[in-house]
Parts: sequence; structure tokens; C-alpha cells
Amino acid sequence: MKSKITLTSILIAILILVSDCKKDPPPPIADFSFTGDNAPAPCDITFTSSSTNADSYYWEFGDGTNSKEKNPKHTYNTEGTYSVKLTAEGEGGTNSISKSLVILEPEPTAASINFTVVGDQDLEQIIYPSVLLGLANLISESNEDFFDFSIKNPKANSNLKIVIQSSSLNTETIFQTQMAIKGQTYTFSPLIKWNYVTLKSLNQPGNVDITFVCYINDKEIDRKNLRFGYRSANECVYGLIDTKGNYVDLKWMFAAFVNEDNPKIDELLGVTLSYNVVSNFIGYQGTETDVLKQVSALWYYLQAHSVKYSSITASSNPSQKVFSQYVRFFNDVYNNTQANCVDGSVFLASILKKIGINPLLITVPGHMYLGYYTLQDKSKIRLLETTAVGQVDLAEIYEDAVYVYNLTKYRNYITDQTWNDYFSGIISLNAVKREISYNNFIEATNYQISNYNTNISKFNDPNNHDYKMFDIEALRKVVQPIGNKK
Repeated sequence: MKSKITLTSILIAILILVSDCKKDPPPPIADFSFTGDNAPAPCDITFTSSSTNADSYYWEFGDGTNSKEKNPKHTYNTEGTYSVKLTAEGEGGTNSISKSLVILEPEPTAASINFTVVGDQDLEQIIYPSVLLGLANLISESNEDFFDFSIKNPKANSNLKIVIQSSSLNTETIFQTQMAIKGQTYTFSPLIKWNYVTLKSLNQPGNVDITFVCYINDKEIDRKNLRFGYRSANECVYGLIDTKGNYVDLKWMFAAFVNEDNPKIDELLGVTLSYNVVSNFIGYQGTETDVLKQVSALWYYLQAHSVKYSSITASSNPSQKVFSQYVRFFNDVYNNTQANCVDGSVFLASILKKIGINPLLITVPGHMYLGYYTLQDKSKIRLLETTAVGQVDLAEIYEDAVYVYNLTKYRNYITDQTWNDYFSGIISLNAVKREISYNNFIEATNYQISNYNTNISKFNDPNNHDYKMFDIEALRKVVQPIGNKK
């Protein structure tokens, strides 16, 4: 009996001893690593747990999302610094660790920057060479050209570069600037390196393809291949309806076709002096009568060269918002000896400006005629209906040993005294021609006086678009001569 008790006591003691020697399970130690950070959003990060004594995991990615996977992958869609926390759990309890990772700003894309290119909306994105040529200096001073670019800035202090590649109308142009504010849309209208020689040579409408390449921080993000229409260099835009629906009067643009620098003028003046209407061209250095005689000498030149009135003014421009008229250049009138009211007015204005007499272009509904100051202080104006030049063709008046031809056609421009003196052999036929031309010139001078005086209040009303006088000398501050076609 005693031995059984002893044996039982021994077994109980051994069990107690074994129980006292059993250890608690070790606590988990949380740890992890990750790959793929320091990259632009959206960015995939792979997390790898290196925790010990753990059999479950709870990840908090710092953007409000979580996972219970051991080695999860997670996508960050927005840049920033994120604190990632891993909680590891095992038989020995729980343990947590946090680490930071950085996601960079997204790389700009064509969709994110929304790069757009548009031509001048008031001109319906049509290139009018006369506008670019006549307003070249003004465009340069204003730093605003035909194209408008807009772009949404993807990053703070981004470096922007836009390359306008070469085309038939321009050489390569590079525009660079910095955009400070992220997310702001910037608009630019940089100066374009136009091929002015080509623009002057355009004699009919056409199309041009131009490529625009956009770089952000020296990386190409987008490019636009766009097609634009263009018109003839002879088309003068004299008015338009702008994007707000307002009519904009641009008749002063006719001044671009006044070209006092044309080298043909010197040749013309030399020939004019040979007709002995005046002995020289002195501008305002003489009297008012001297000014009148100089202009009449130019009138004689035109009639001696059989310049005819041509009513052609139509343009093929189909626009209902941009209004233009075909205008012949100086060389066109000089070589082809025909002109409409605008052609003749800008032609003579070119010569007057060259010899130092200040001209005006005067517009009334559907018509233009010439004006010029007879005094340098611009206190007196003379008018000239240039379409009347074709009323006399001095070249058809000639004589041989027996007959004089076509003289009677112009009898109303010849005084009886001159008529008798010629047929009596006292004066030459050239003297008769000078009288014919001068009297026709005076008739053309007086032709618009009544119209001008009747509408003087309209000319003085700045809001009246139909009656305008344009002082070429004053306009030279804005409009420059287009120049010669090559």
C-alpha cells in the first residue's frame, strides 16, 4: 500500500517538473521589404514580408487600403510619401513595423497636357499673306503671331519647348519658356519664322501642312500635324466679323499695298521727266501749284502708257466672315497697264510717297479714290479720281507727214487757241497731248469734290466704317509695304 502511494507521488512530481520546464512560444518580429518605389504614379509596389514567428499579416498601405496577403502587390495612383505598416501575428502575439516609400509625380502624357494649336480665330485659321507681311513689324512688337498654343502644365516649374517644323511657308521655329504652376493651363502665341519671300509669291489659294512638336523637360510628349489654308498675297483683308460677332474695319490694310520702296519707281520717274511736264520732282519744296504739276506729270505718264481702268475686284474667298479684295501689286500695274480704283490709288500713292508728297487713300461705299496734301503741314487736300485715267490714251494720238490720228476724239480737252496753234504749226503734238492730259487731270481732280464735301461729317466720324481717309505717312507706324513679288 505504501509503495503504491510512493509510486503515485513520484509520477505526480515528474509531471509537475515537466510542466514547469515547458517554454512560452516566441513573439513574432515584423519586418518587410519592397521594390518599385521612387517611380512616377501610377506605380506598382511589391511588398515582401520577412517577419518571423508569424502566421498572419495585415498590411496598411497608407492610402486607406489594406491587405492580408503575406507578400502583396499594391498600385499607388497618386504621388506622395506613404507610411506603410505591417502587423504580424503568431502564437507569441503581434508585432508591427512601419516604413516610408515615395511615389513620384506622374510623367506627362499627351492626354494630361492637352496640347492644342489653333490659327487666328478671327481669320478662321486661314493664312492671309498680306496680313503677315503688312503687319510684320507690329506682330514682332506685340509678340503675338498667327498661332495660339495652349497646354496644361503637368509639373511645377516645367520647361516647355515647342518646335514648329519647317514647311513651305516657314522655317523651323523653336519656342521655349518655363511654366511655374502645376495644373494651370498656359496660352502662348510665339513669333513664327515666316518665309516672307514665299508669302509674297503666293498668287493663288492653297494648303500647307505644319507639324508642331511639344516637349516637357526635354522629352517629347505630343505632336500635332495640322493643315491650314492660305490665300493669295494679293488679297487684302479689309474687314471681318470677329469671334464675338462684331464687325472690325480693316480698310487701313490697303496701305500695305502702297510700296514707295519699289525700285521701278525710279525708272518710272526718269521716263516721266522725259515728257517735259515738269523738270524735276521736288515734293513740298515749291508751291501748291508745283505739287499739282508733279501729280499731273504722273497722270501724264499713266496716259502715255495707256493704263486702262479694270473693274476686276472679285476674290475667290468663300468666307462669310472675312472680307477681302484682290489688289494688284505695283509691278502688276506697271507691267500690265490696267488698274481698278484700288489698284490705281495705291499705285499713285506709292509714287507720291516716294517723291515726298503725302498721299491718302479715301474709301466710300464700294469705291476708293486718291487724296494728297498740297502743303507739308497737311492743311490742304486735293482729290483724284484714279479710274478716270483710262479716259485718255495718249499713245493713240500720233501723226505722220500727212495726218494726225485720233486727235478729234479729245477735242473737248483742247482749247481753241491750242487747236489752232497746232494746225498752224506753232506748237507740237506733244504740247497738245500735255494739255489734253492736264485738263483731264483737273477733271479727275474735281470729280469727287462734291461727294467729299457732302460727306465730310461722315469722314470725321470714327464710328463710320463706310467713309474713311487713310494717311499713309501716319499708317507707316503700323502697316509696312508688302514689297515686290518675286
